[in-house]
Amino acid sequence: MAGIVKALDQALANNNLERVAATMDQFERQFENLDIQSEFVENAMSNQAAMSTPEDEVTNLMQQVADEHGLEVQLNLPAASNAPVAVQQQAVADPENDLSQRLAQLKGK
Repeated sequence: MAGIVKALDQALANNNLERVAATMDQFERQFENLDIQSEFVENAMSNQAAMSTPEDEVTNLMQQVADEHGLEVQLNLPAASNAPVAVQQQAVADPENDLSQRLAQLKGK
């Protein structure tokens, strides 16, 4: 948008009507794109808000189900630790090797 304003200032200073029209068209396209994006975000946020359930309702339902089935529900979480967490490296499965092993098993039968 800032670039469009600068281009429009230059076009107006030079009295270049073609450039003014082109800049205004570009501004209108970008404004329409922004409007579509903001509408999409608003819809996504309203859908998310409609799907969320208050925490106390969830807690009450969990307790009700636990009571019906004679279970105890521990709703309090343990305190978080400040110790660093070790990251494990996962081996990436080789699809070619997996297929070769499957083929060998099928041939062996």
